[in-house]
Amino acid sequence: MRVAVLLLALLALPPERYEIAPGSRFSIDGTATTGSWTCEADAVRGTGTLGADGSLTAEITIPVQDFDCGFGPMNRDLRRALRAREHPSIVFELGSADVLSEGAESGTWVGVRTSGTLRLAGASRPVTLSAEGRRLPDGRVELRGHHPLRMSDFGVEPPSHALGLVRAHDSIVARFDLVAVAN
Repeated sequence: MRVAVLLLALLALPPERYEIAPGSRFSIDGTATTGSWTCEADAVRGTGTLGADGSLTAEITIPVQDFDCGFGPMNRDLRRALRAREHPSIVFELGSADVLSEGAESGTWVGVRTSGTLRLAGASRPVTLSAEGRRLPDGRVELRGHHPLRMSDFGVEPPSHALGLVRAHDSIVARFDLVAVAN
């Protein structure tokens, strides 16, 4: 009887809503004819809802204008390649998330596999990401990981500079370190 009362009480709880907290980061690592490069964005935005039934919805947005590559011309070339005027944001819409292992205590990293849709430069593609997540002692949730991509899969021509003498390679790695807080 107590289990049934507890279950009914849990199902009556409203969904828990999360927001991406300041300090969350997203970066793109790549290589070019001149060596390796990284462009970082720290204005990551997003929300998620954990339903009483265990369902999860989430959407993460990274404004293209917020990327900083540490070099003005490269910032401009990246924004142009990603067609920032027409498509000002990179968006990941979560389809599903599975915890691959259970953490014994708060703060323990556990494997997470997510799948969803990545929208970039006007193209949408399904992606499956492997990541690590943990619940922090203060109740926030952290998720970190990386995922290899090819710019051409999204119709993006790798940026170039100096009349094509400096050219980014097609393969990149997207890295994320996100912290979400309940609100």
